[in-house]
Amino acid sequence: MAGLLAMQCLVRGSDPEDFDILVATEQAFTNRLRSRAKELLEQGRAVVSPASLSPRQKEILQSVIRNRANKEIASKLNITVRTVKFHISSLLNRFGVQNRTELARRATGFMPPSLLDREEAAEELRRQALGPVPVGSAMHMTEKAQFQGRVMSA
Repeated sequence: MAGLLAMQCLVRGSDPEDFDILVATEQAFTNRLRSRAKELLEQGRAVVSPASLSPRQKEILQSVIRNRANKEIASKLNITVRTVKFHISSLLNRFGVQNRTELARRATGFMPPSLLDREEAAEELRRQALGPVPVGSAMHMTEKAQFQGRVMSA
């Protein structure tokens, strides 16, 4: 059971504590199951993980996982697009995959969720700071806006 739980965690990029055990068991058994699953998960991540990544490669990998474009990654990290392409190419080779989608899928399996959660929390704070757009504002979905001879609707 611990092996199955560890495999689910590896595939989904989560931790054993994220899952509820729905079978009635003693707490001691549940604790042993989760601790064994955590051990297996760490071993699995070590096997799946390529050689350690540099901090810059980790930043770029997290951006690829979040489906950001090369220009956006370059702007955020204050590097050139060519440098981003170089890092992505080396990550593709290191993970043994052919495209960005496979890279993101493979990388989420070995990265601890805490690394992914930090970025998501920062994104949520940015969204909250902007606040909701009122329905009666100029950004209402049914209104049309004109831009230099074209009509665009949202």
